[in-house]
Amino acid sequence: MDLAILDQVLAQLRGVLEHDDLKEAIAAIEALRPPDQAYLVAELNDEDQVAVLSQLDPADSADVLEEMEDEDAAAVAELLPPADLADILDEMEVDEAADVLGDLSPEAAEKALREMEVREEVLPLLQYEDDTAGGLMTPAVVTLRRDWIAARALRELRRREPDADSAYYMYVTDGEGLLQGVVGLRDVVVAQPETVVEALMDPAVVSVPVTADQEVCARTLSRYGFLALPVVDLDGRLAGVITADDLIEVVEDEATEDMYRMVGISGEARVFGPLGPSVLRRLPWLAVNMVTLFVAITVVDAFEKVIAGMVALATFLPLVSGEAGNAGSQTTTVIVRGLALGEVDMHNGLRALLRELAAALINGALVGAGTGLAIYLWKGEMVIALAAALAMVLNFLVAALAGVLVPLGLMAIKVDPALASAAFVTGVTDTLGFLFFLGIATLLMAPGAW
Repeated sequence: MDLAILDQVLAQLRGVLEHDDLKEAIAAIEALRPPDQAYLVAELNDEDQVAVLSQLDPADSADVLEEMEDEDAAAVAELLPPADLADILDEMEVDEAADVLGDLSPEAAEKALREMEVREEVLPLLQYEDDTAGGLMTPAVVTLRRDWIAARALRELRRREPDADSAYYMYVTDGEGLLQGVVGLRDVVVAQPETVVEALMDPAVVSVPVTADQEVCARTLSRYGFLALPVVDLDGRLAGVITADDLIEVVEDEATEDMYRMVGISGEARVFGPLGPSVLRRLPWLAVNMVTLFVAITVVDAFEKVIAGMVALATFLPLVSGEAGNAGSQTTTVIVRGLALGEVDMHNGLRALLRELAAALINGALVGAGTGLAIYLWKGEMVIALAAALAMVLNFLVAALAGVLVPLGLMAIKVDPALASAAFVTGVTDTLGFLFFLGIATLLMAPGAW
């Protein structure tokens, strides 16, 4: 539903709740799809959220919590009575229920678990971090034996009645649960009833360990084009499966996190989120950037007499630093993405550096020549034109160097490469851009330079 229409519905819903007409409020919410329901519930105040989720059918409330952002879902769940929360969690996917419980305070989680019917299925998942394969997987997996026939495999599928999004594949295990192969659902359905599963299965099954990071899982799923990914424990036993829809959310979250971190925002920032946390997330790296700018200003201050002798130099300082800063941000973005996708690592970092330096040399020469020509035609100052052109080339090379080495350096010290890489790179290009431009201009203005 269009956001503008949803906001109108939200205003009406708040009006209904103000008059304590909970029945009409529930009817209005039930008429919507789960993502729209989640949006509305998240915008209500605490009291109304508890009232609505307690009165909705537990299955509908489960859909709402699954669609909400993790922080919002945990905040709402913390407010619900333990018995009501337990009923809702029982209706959720096991992995989703574990995520909600993992975000609650220990006391609230313990109370809800005591009331849950499926706690024995949820408890094993709570031992894994949310951003690992174990934290993402659902243990509800249809398993077969290699000596079964297709007819028996279909009977097992009917008996287990798996969710639609987890039945794309069936996995073959031995008596100890060790993963031996994978069979596509279509292959079993179209096979002759007496066909042995071993003849249908692919023994070269791709899996990930329970400790694998969620980014690794997402890359694996994307690389092979799977709809689901099996997860094994440290002994190779099948522990669960991650479905594609789970990893779509992971990709979105990781991309958002990297995008924020590249500009120095930690955590999750939302347009209409609380003002205080938003300020605190942005302030640290703004302070770091201020320090780098003071370094750049120190360089400019050292050439005060040169600038006083040719004031036009000050006009073009932002041009030299700004263009290289943009080039550095481009390089940083490419490298950080390459690191995230596993295309770039410490072993091929030198090759990536040489490639970026070559691109920087070409771009720097072209942009520098154009800049120098424009300055000469505009101001008629050959010294400034040459200084700008040469400084542009040098600063583009520095931008490429920093754009590759800063993310690789952060990765080497076990820090997220996306963590404000662009801020560091911009600080380097500003400082050295001023130094190159003013330094070259000083040399060209010296007596006997021409």
